[in-house]
Amino acid sequence: MQRQPWQAVIDVGTNTALLLLARPTGDGGLEVADDRATITRLGEGVAKTGELSSAAIERTVAALRSYREAADACGATIRAVTTEGVRLARNPEAFLGPASAALGVPVEVISGDEEARLSYLSVAYETPEGGPLRVVDIGGASTEVVVGEGTQVLAAVSHRIGSVRLTERFITGDPPTPEAIAAIEAAAREALASQPLPPHPTLHGLAGTVTTAAAILLDLQVYDRDRVDRSVHSRAAILELRDRLAAQTIEERISPVLERKRADVIVAGVTILLAVMDQCGADTLVVRDRGLRYALVERG
Repeated sequence: MQRQPWQAVIDVGTNTALLLLARPTGDGGLEVADDRATITRLGEGVAKTGELSSAAIERTVAALRSYREAADACGATIRAVTTEGVRLARNPEAFLGPASAALGVPVEVISGDEEARLSYLSVAYETPEGGPLRVVDIGGASTEVVVGEGTQVLAAVSHRIGSVRLTERFITGDPPTPEAIAAIEAAAREALASQPLPPHPTLHGLAGTVTTAAAILLDLQVYDRDRVDRSVHSRAAILELRDRLAAQTIEERISPVLERKRADVIVAGVTILLAVMDQCGADTLVVRDRGLRYALVERG
């Protein structure tokens, strides 16, 4: 069988820019050559100022240049999308112009609904048993919560809560005060209340907050995606982790699997995760090292 050409899919989030270099295997799966993440904090301050900063744009475009080099080395086609951080901004073209020039293709701004759908499909495509699914994708500026059956999306909402957004809004101390944690939890619950969900015992979680929390719970000294992906954790364990991280300073949180650029926002991210689990009635989290980029690979 002739091998399919490589595809480079780039997802530029509020906190992290991600690259997936993959090609379909012909049986519904993917052969992955590279899957990398760079925390560039593109959406730093955008919820407050309404604008993407020149420094954040420069950091992100530098990462995209390196991603194009990786794609070109494989002869891969490139598709790039961006999400809530850019949707929020009054000056999206300040990023989209240089980013598109760096990649050689237009960067698409996808809607919250599309972001939610793609996040869900990245899990559903690799859940052959089908059945009911609850999926959460916690980003820097938004959190997508999706209910589906197999590959069919039944309900999807992109909520304007995220690890960076709520950190910048509520956390002023290091470590955060109990009042700040309570405020983050209240904001998350208020946002999620717009999406009533029938109870389901299991929630599938995506993105950096979730995978990093899993790596810490697994006591990994080096991030291992094979161990993180499909790992299972109880709500009680996640709550204990959140409380432990919240009691630490940013410096104390830093570890081989929790870098400085995520250490300042992970408490808010895990607090959002707990709120989503409660909204879903879930006491079990299945961690997936996936994301919308996996759903954007054309499987043919």
